Amino acid sequence: MKFGKITIAGYVVGMVVGLGLVLTYGAIEVSSTPTFCGSCHIMEPYYDSWVSSSHGDIACVDCHIPPGITAELEKKYEALSMVARYFTGTYGTNPWAEVDDAACLECHDRRLLSGSELFGDVLFDHRPHLSELRRGKRLQCTSCHSQIVQGSHITVTTTSCILCHFKGERPGEGTARCTLCHQVPDRVVDAAGLEFDHGEVSRFGMECVSCHTPPAASEGGVPRERCLTCHNEPARLAEYEDGDLLHQTHVTDHKVECTNCHLEIQHVAPRHLEAAQSECAACHAGRHSPQRDLYAGIAGKGLPPMPDVMFRAGVRCEGCHFDHDGAGTSTAGAVSCMSCHGPEYRTLFASWSESVAERRAAVRRELDDTARQLGPAAAEALADARANLELVERGRGIHNVPYSLALLGAAHEEINSVRGARGLASFRTAWPEAPYETPCLECHAGIEGRTARPFGREFPHLSHVVGRGLACETCHRPHEEWEDGGPLRLAAGDCTSCHHREEARACLDCHAGTRRRTFTTEIGEFSHAVHSGDMELECDACHGQPPQVRLPADREACAECH
Repeated sequence: MKFGKITIAGYVVGMVVGLGLVLTYGAIEVSSTPTFCGSCHIMEPYYDSWVSSSHGDIACVDCHIPPGITAELEKKYEALSMVARYFTGTYGTNPWAEVDDAACLECHDRRLLSGSELFGDVLFDHRPHLSELRRGKRLQCTSCHSQIVQGSHITVTTTSCILCHFKGERPGEGTARCTLCHQVPDRVVDAAGLEFDHGEVSRFGMECVSCHTPPAASEGGVPRERCLTCHNEPARLAEYEDGDLLHQTHVTDHKVECTNCHLEIQHVAPRHLEAAQSECAACHAGRHSPQRDLYAGIAGKGLPPMPDVMFRAGVRCEGCHFDHDGAGTSTAGAVSCMSCHGPEYRTLFASWSESVAERRAAVRRELDDTARQLGPAAAEALADARANLELVERGRGIHNVPYSLALLGAAHEEINSVRGARGLASFRTAWPEAPYETPCLECHAGIEGRTARPFGREFPHLSHVVGRGLACETCHRPHEEWEDGGPLRLAAGDCTSCHHREEARACLDCHAGTRRRTFTTEIGEFSHAVHSGDMELECDACHGQPPQVRLPADREACAECH
């Protein structure tokens, strides 16, 4: 009987122990699953980011416990500890779990061998970041791949990359070199309506920061008060100045997000007005607002905003103003245009400058004459016209040619309105304007009054564009067709298709200079001065009537006179 009691007792104990082992094993297995981790309310954001991530089919413990001989035992121990802390209420509200590099490389061992790969438009190589010191520090995988980033899990934190590359560096130098991460694209991009071929960046040796605003939001400093969010021991706070120790502890030994301590550095600062101010204010504080306003296309009276196309594309002051001659002074001119757009922009820059200067001078004369005739009583009435004119004068009209011409046009109209209200005759428009609207004039503003010399002959835009109303495409190809033969659509002889239809037109209207020239022809030297002057021959004696305009090719025709 006694033996039976012992047997029963032993059986019960065995059942209890067995049941305990089963329950323990079940608890270990259940607590090792991500679902169990997510059952705790403090783990919900981490679980939600994991379940929708690329690691959603990998258990938490596979990453958070490094691989090795004792890994399975450690996983079981950590799982039981989590259960115990959960039921006893001793868990913390700020969970902390690191990911060892060995756990990452268990699956991603080829990362160190794969070489550079494209992340967005950035070329990134894992090998130097993991096998070499960066800024004297040993990085972990999680130095760049954060465990939770705005709903993602184990995702590259670009703010950490930017902080490391730009902290303490001048834009475009050292680890902040644009081409260290970004390859110069070999394509044409469209920024705010401005097409730009990035192939010219290498061709002309352009600086990226001329168009792309460099980081400027902060210096990435570490406010002392941020230490207090984690530490309150005087001994630890006393180590604030020891940067090497802090980085060893927080970056190499433990995974602490860089932005937990450092202020964020913005990779690209705000564009447009902020970009236009650039760094010039460091020396010229408060002196460049007219130029900035003109470039931004604002501050005019009676006109809507008209930002320059370069402004809309984010081109900074330094894009045009740089040290041309090594004297240490940043200046701008035709060379600025040519350095990005090629030598043909020298002519375009000259055309812009002349057009703005001529119209500005004309409006200045109109304003001064009107003010002199009407006296001080008209000062208020002329205030808007004066403001628009002075914005162009002080802002240097070349900063935004279309807006400058619009401001001068508005000033001209305002002056005439004031004159008309006081019984004075209106001024005629002192500059030519195309009788139609065309996008060509956004860049070629003022071309209506310019004279070109295609094929060695003078070509007045005034008579063709304003006088006859010919569209630009009559003679010119659109830009997208330039590869087929350049800007001109017509050849030297094609002008006759229009001009020689008027048979009564005098030849010398177009060829006035030929009377002083001597040509070498197939039958010898030919002097226009002798034939048209001394011999008083008409043009058609040798050239025939249009469209037969060629010289005779044999001596017999000449023998009729000679």
